[in-house]
Amino acid sequence: MQVFTAEFGNYHRTRLTHTMEVVGVARTIGRVLRLNEDLIEAAALLHDIGHSPFGHAGEAVLDRLLQDCGGFDHNAQALRIVEKLERRYSNFPGLNLSREILDGQAYKIAKTGIPLLEIQVVDIADSIAYDTHDVDDAMEIGLLMTEQPMETSLWKRSARKVRAQWANLNDAEFRRAVVHDLIETQVSDLLQAAMQRLEGITSRADALTVPMIVPSAEIAEQKREMQRFLLEHVYRHPNVLIHRRRVADWLEMIFGRYMSQPELLPERYGVVIQREGVCRAAGDYIADQTDRSIRAQTQQERLV
Repeated sequence: MQVFTAEFGNYHRTRLTHTMEVVGVARTIGRVLRLNEDLIEAAALLHDIGHSPFGHAGEAVLDRLLQDCGGFDHNAQALRIVEKLERRYSNFPGLNLSREILDGQAYKIAKTGIPLLEIQVVDIADSIAYDTHDVDDAMEIGLLMTEQPMETSLWKRSARKVRAQWANLNDAEFRRAVVHDLIETQVSDLLQAAMQRLEGITSRADALTVPMIVPSAEIAEQKREMQRFLLEHVYRHPNVLIHRRRVADWLEMIFGRYMSQPELLPERYGVVIQREGVCRAAGDYIADQTDRSIRAQTQQERLV
């Protein structure tokens, strides 16, 4: 899941569709700025693969359950996957990714220094995507009413622009038009601000002194306002919180099962058990599951 699970209906983003949107936005930005589009795409495809089932709700539960073996962070888990857990070569673990891609993902964990411009592009594209589509999804499934996002400056600006351009749109058409304008507004502002900052930059060292791929101060504040709105009205919506509590019960049940019966873990996690213990192996396996498989295992556990 991205934010919502199947219980909320069939129309909403998943982690995969979110990633596809991030790739599209990021490559567009990178093309205009003449950056390395292949690096941008690879980094965008990688950025969320460490997420556990049930998104940030599952991540919080796993972090608590794995405190005795280092905790859980989806950014760090992405590196574990591509450097240790995936085995696509006979003589070494991992996916043999470039140092630029791995360092870009590592920056998300350490948050020290200034990452490559391509990594900065992926970070802001991620923000543009979820600031926009989380509102869209919440409205589609009925958690938000049509007028609620008008509390935010970003949505209000785009909504007024859409209403001035087109008349007699139904709710779905209006929402889609606003979403398109939201993305266009954020990307256009970002490109203008970034090109101003990059003007006169002649070396890689100069380009990495301060973040360059960031929006204008006005849009940055409006994005923070949108994120506060999402936190209050979507991520902490009573229906979402009820599901978060249900998810916690499911993951705790399954984690306890594998801790007490590690022989139930797939054979390939035996190496993790030997090197890092059952706790980490159980966490890796659970983090590798889909929402659907966790739900199925929970139902099976209750029948045993």
